[in-house]
Amino acid sequence: MSEKSFKERVREEMINAAIQYKQVYVDYEYLICSEAFVEQDFYIVAGREDNFQDLTRVNSTLSPKEFYFKCLQGVLEESDFDFAKSGQDEKMVKGTVRRKIQILPNMMELFKAGVETEEKFKKNKVSCSFATADGMCTLGFSESKKARPKTLLKGNELNNPKPVELILRKKAGTKLFDEIVLGNVETIQKYREKIQQLLSEEMLKD
Repeated sequence: MSEKSFKERVREEMINAAIQYKQVYVDYEYLICSEAFVEQDFYIVAGREDNFQDLTRVNSTLSPKEFYFKCLQGVLEESDFDFAKSGQDEKMVKGTVRRKIQILPNMMELFKAGVETEEKFKKNKVSCSFATADGMCTLGFSESKKARPKTLLKGNELNNPKPVELILRKKAGTKLFDEIVLGNVETIQKYREKIQQLLSEEMLKD
């Protein structure tokens, strides 16, 4: 049996990651609180289908949304993407893609105890509203009303991190956050004044 090519391995990893990306970042929105946040009281994270391709760093003639759905449906073909980037050597691009696909599974488990954050994160000419890291990877988010996953880096690239103290979750399309991912009742009380309009009645109970 012949060994899988690099491109085939990348294809398989992206297909697997697309399913996880939907389950974690597309199907849910997250409210994140930390003492690191000065520019805003909190951030809301909401992934979209057209964010996914940029996290992999592969090139494709498909639209970002079409690329994602082909990954999600498991029908992405090797001819649908390549490693050609304007002004960049293909070997360097392949190296970047290799690092990205290695840590794609890690970003799906980023919202957990021990995660750190930094506001106004900048790396490699990319500016983010904030970034989170857990030691395995760093995920930077877009500067938009709802922060989208924007850049994925290996390891912890934060310069002045502080702990994430509270992460709440709600299903995409619903109004109020009703599930604790990280934190407890005491942490909710700490940030209550800033976030109470976004919480369900159950979350506001003492």
